[in-house]
Amino acid sequence: MSSEEKENSLGYQVYVTANQLRNNLNNFLKPYNIYVEQYGVLCSLNEHGTNTLSQLAEYNFKDKTSISRLVDSLLKKEFVNRENSPTDRRSYLISLTPKGQKLYDEIGVCFKLYEKQQNESVIKEERETTIKVLTHLREMDVSRTIKQLQKDNIC
Repeated sequence: MSSEEKENSLGYQVYVTANQLRNNLNNFLKPYNIYVEQYGVLCSLNEHGTNTLSQLAEYNFKDKTSISRLVDSLLKKEFVNRENSPTDRRSYLISLTPKGQKLYDEIGVCFKLYEKQQNESVIKEERETTIKVLTHLREMDVSRTIKQLQKDNIC
């Protein structure tokens, strides 16, 4: 891909921007011994309460295996609890511990200020358009497009 193609590629621009934001947030979270993906799980548990792994995977746009690894790391740090589900022996219920809630609350204050600063750095109309475009890209049925390209022997 040429430099010009990269500059004009939505996918590439989203990819590099997401990486940069994730790296910035991970640097911020380093003193707390947590990564942005782990913090996302804490956010989901704070917002939705006790959840199954499947629910957490859905909320965080991750597969169940990735969420399971994230939860395992949070368990070791004593930020979450894992209990057997009383209604489904194959399922676990994940919840915040008091230590996890305290961490979420402490980090949350800084994240809200960071997000406020980000929002204020972009004019309202551009922010709304950006969110609309990103939502559209996320909701596109990429697998259908790829299957059609394969069917047409293009890819």
